[in-house]
Amino acid sequence: MQPIVCVLLLAVLSTYDPIPARYDVLIHEILADPSPTAGLPEFEFIELKNVSAFPVNLSGWVLKDSSTSVTLPAFILQPDSLVVICSRSALSSFPKALATSSALSLGNEGERLSLYDKSGRLIHSVEYSKDWYNGSIKGNGGWSLEMIDTQWPCAGSENWKASVASNGGTPGVSNSVAGNIPEPPLPELLRVSVTDSFHLQLHFSGIVDSISAVGALAYMGTVTVHFNMVAVQLATPLEKGKIYSLQTDRITDCSNRQISQPAPVSYALPEKADSFDLVINEVLFDPPAGAADFAEIYNRSHKAIDLQDIYFASLNNDGSIKQSVPLVKGPFLLLPGAWLAFSTDLPALCRSYSCKGVLQEIGSLPTLPDEEGNLLLVGADGRIIDALYYKRAWHLSILPATMGISLERVQADGHTQDPGNWHSAAATAGFATPGYANSQQMLTGSGLEGFRLTSEVFSPNNDGQQDVAQLQWNLIVPGYIAQITVFDAEGRPVRHLANNQLLGSKGNINWDGLSDAGQAVRPGIYVIFIRIFNMQGRINTLKLPLVLAGTS
Repeated sequence: MQPIVCVLLLAVLSTYDPIPARYDVLIHEILADPSPTAGLPEFEFIELKNVSAFPVNLSGWVLKDSSTSVTLPAFILQPDSLVVICSRSALSSFPKALATSSALSLGNEGERLSLYDKSGRLIHSVEYSKDWYNGSIKGNGGWSLEMIDTQWPCAGSENWKASVASNGGTPGVSNSVAGNIPEPPLPELLRVSVTDSFHLQLHFSGIVDSISAVGALAYMGTVTVHFNMVAVQLATPLEKGKIYSLQTDRITDCSNRQISQPAPVSYALPEKADSFDLVINEVLFDPPAGAADFAEIYNRSHKAIDLQDIYFASLNNDGSIKQSVPLVKGPFLLLPGAWLAFSTDLPALCRSYSCKGVLQEIGSLPTLPDEEGNLLLVGADGRIIDALYYKRAWHLSILPATMGISLERVQADGHTQDPGNWHSAAATAGFATPGYANSQQMLTGSGLEGFRLTSEVFSPNNDGQQDVAQLQWNLIVPGYIAQITVFDAEGRPVRHLANNQLLGSKGNINWDGLSDAGQAVRPGIYVIFIRIFNMQGRINTLKLPLVLAGTS
């Protein structure tokens, strides 16, 4: 009986067809725009790679783009092997090629490609973009995009690069850019949008694991995962006027890494924006070299407002609306008391300013002339929500130049068209505050009492304890210019911390115990002398004593 058992076992093994797991087969190379050719045949292609330890039969597998799909014929893709998927007319032009009866029509600008096994399970997906060529001439056609590191199949643009092969690509052979990339950052929950009282969309910065997301969010209702967006059909409807918060625990990314979320993300049932619910809160119309204009809005209402039916626009001389640009594509909530800044080039903006606020890239903005112009917020029905007619002359008159300095709204409830309700952004805030609280605001409290030292004793010995003297302020009236000087006990100036510097309503300046010459001063008693003035003729002075302790 022993030989019979062996024969039966061999028969079972020979027919065993392991079920591939997600990411066992990867979309590995893409040529969406084959013309003008750099040497490759002028045909679109997609290359697949088997990164598993066993052969995979591609029979019945499906490749989909945004509008079409093709079914793959029977083909055994061996471990660590490649196959090129192309049209039948291109079959003889590529090594290791597999033709389909019809062909995908790959978008030159980019689109999502998805690979499914014969049972309809998603195996891999790539949302490529022409931007992945990083502005190179290769993006004009003839050069493929290649995956760099198969360990990170969901890493996105940082794991793809234009081919460096002399003929423009490597169909059927190892990728020319193959190598290792640093571990990509974990996906983050960016925001929650609300379609209606029963439906939410959770927007992540990267692809999440569907099984973990369904398990973690099942308590809310029915969960469906679409790569980096998770749709939730709620079991209980949202209540109007109530703010909810969501903390995503136990969700992993496609590499099984736990996604950490430092703070809950808030959402609410959206309501229609009325006039003056949203206001234009900051504009940069004369950006520094290499940066683009930006415009910021603020939700001064008590409503959660969906921005998908709201537009930026400007006016013709006859008062008609022109240059209407949608703020966002699809649902996008702006909660009460929230800011959102828009620019056509966020990376360039962030090279010039602090990007600690909430930013949104926009395809275009209405033209913002440097000397004067207008900017409107308009509803889908043409109703004007807010309108700003600005002038460069609204900037602080003593500024030597205004290029690179934004105009900030002083009071959200103040009149948009009041020049006194606008002010140049503070130097202490970096001359602009895109996506977060303006540096120039009307605050409560006393102007002079707003200056304070966080500690009256400091010791700059780099021990992590009171190494700097920090002067903080909180001024009720915006637009103060400051001279801040440190004097020793003999009345001699040792360090000029601010010389006619435009202050924000709130801020701080540090003294590190060094003189203007960069040398450490002696321990002892010092005085910080503060003189502030504004263009309305108001002048105030203040002296704050300070002890620099010995560093030994």
